[in-house]
Formats: sequence, C-alpha cells, structure tokens
Amino acid sequence: MIGHSRAGFEDAFGEIVEGGLQSGRWVVWIAEVDGAIVSHAFVGTIEKIPRPVAGHRAIGYLTNVYTRPALRGRGIGGLVLDAVTGWALESDLELLVVWPSEASVQHYGRHGFADRGEPLVWLSPVEPS
Repeated sequence: MIGHSRAGFEDAFGEIVEGGLQSGRWVVWIAEVDGAIVSHAFVGTIEKIPRPVAGHRAIGYLTNVYTRPALRGRGIGGLVLDAVTGWALESDLELLVVWPSEASVQHYGRHGFADRGEPLVWLSPVEPS
C-alpha cells in the first residue's frame, strides 16, 4: 500500500526510514536547537545500472526537507541543504532530484539547484488510495 491514512502514517514512516537507514539506502540530516530537531532532509540513493562508459554510480532523491516555520529565514535549512549537497559530491552522485513547493524554489536555487527542463516524467493516472 503506497498511500497511508494518518493513523497508519507513523508505522509506515518508521518502517521505511528504519529499514532504509539500516541498509544505507536512505541518509538523513538533522539540525537541532536545544536538543529538539528543527530541520531535516532525507536522501534516498538509487543505484544506476552500470554502463560501459565512465559515469556516476547513483542518483539521489531528496525529500522530506523541512524546517519548523518559526525558525525559517535564519539559515538553518540552508545549512542542512549545504550538508546534503556536500555529501552528494563526496558520494559521487550524478544528481539530486527534489520536487519543491512553489514557495521553496528560490531557497533551493540559492543552494545550487536549477530547473534543467529534465527529465521526462511519467505520472500514474491512478490516485493513491
């Protein structure tokens, strides 16, 4: 089941995140203030099929990027994104893909993300249940 009711969200989130962190498929960055998490970002890595030419071995899917509203505009989310892109460089990822809200496009742009007019995307015509 892809979609989850609010009641099943915590279990589904925990299952995916815990398994992904243990396997190394997911990486998470957090920022804390006074011991409380105030900002975070998750990257799932997707290994590419090897090709007979040189190239990067994986791409990253950046998701669940969030900073508590009361702390936005203080550079905390930017520090998290900078840590993510630094890790992506060190990990030799080809790219990071993110689906930003309209309000966050400029924020991502300040941290090296750009609309390249790629890739072609197929969207399922079926709504998740």
